[in-house]
Amino acid sequence: MKKRKWLDKTVVMAGVAILAGLFAAWAAREYIQDKIRQIEQEAQVKTIQRVVAAYDLPEGTRIEAVHVAVREIPEPWVASGSLAPEEFIQIEGQLVTTALKVGDPVLWANVAKAGNAPFSAKINPGRRAVTMPVDAINSVSGMLVPGDLIDLYVSFEYRKRQITAPLLQGVLVMATGRQSKSGYAEGLEDSGADQGYSTVTLDTAPEEAAKLVAARQAGMITALLRNPEDNKATQKAVRGDLASILGIATPPPPVRKKPAVIYGDDSLRKLPGLALPPNPETSGKRDDRGVFELPAQEDIVSAWINSLPGSMQTATGAQMDFMVEQ
Repeated sequence: MKKRKWLDKTVVMAGVAILAGLFAAWAAREYIQDKIRQIEQEAQVKTIQRVVAAYDLPEGTRIEAVHVAVREIPEPWVASGSLAPEEFIQIEGQLVTTALKVGDPVLWANVAKAGNAPFSAKINPGRRAVTMPVDAINSVSGMLVPGDLIDLYVSFEYRKRQITAPLLQGVLVMATGRQSKSGYAEGLEDSGADQGYSTVTLDTAPEEAAKLVAARQAGMITALLRNPEDNKATQKAVRGDLASILGIATPPPPVRKKPAVIYGDDSLRKLPGLALPPNPETSGKRDDRGVFELPAQEDIVSAWINSLPGSMQTATGAQMDFMVEQ
């Protein structure tokens, strides 16, 4: 009996020792975990998102979205003048003024507006920009803004008749004075007030530019404002003086000629010319006044934009979004 009691006491003591060991291990583990969490909290630093260079960007690079990335940077290490992701849109398209290495934060001081880029960079290959004085283009010249489409009509005298006919249709206005659709030229700031202008710059093909120059020298040009969604060309022209066009001209009195007396001894060259009888097929079809149709059928000048890829159209331009860019 004594031996059995001793064994029971040994088992109890062993069980208590095991439980105490397990509790001590659990307590040590919790203590270590608390220390780890405490150390991590003490070492944790708040980070801020900033725009950095995704590639090596040499000086003069026109910065785009593909050139940058967003990185988490510890707050104490954030450089003053660095860009937040939402601020990148304000520098997109500007030029890198200081070369950047991959991972370098992009600073406001690293970029500059491309204000010195020539206006010719906005002209698409195969096109020409023609600048006309506004005093040479009548009608809506004072109401034009960059991005408008206009029709140009020319009035001139041909064989002692006044002709008014469409010269160019759907011409894109690239600039009025020094203001283009993408902004003001260098040295001219937007003050919010109405800026006067004395010239209008138009986007044309080379052959259309030649027509415009010739028409300015030989006739009077009138501009008509066109809806940007209207892509139909017209070939209607008008001839005759205003009274004849309106149908109020008084026809001249008929000339009465005395009948010619032919003598047998007269030479042929003294005989008056004999009037031919009217031709029923041609009589009555010629109208010396009113609207007539020109023989040529041409598209509007800006129709070439529709042949560009979609991305080029929106970057031109709606160039024409200027229009006119590629």
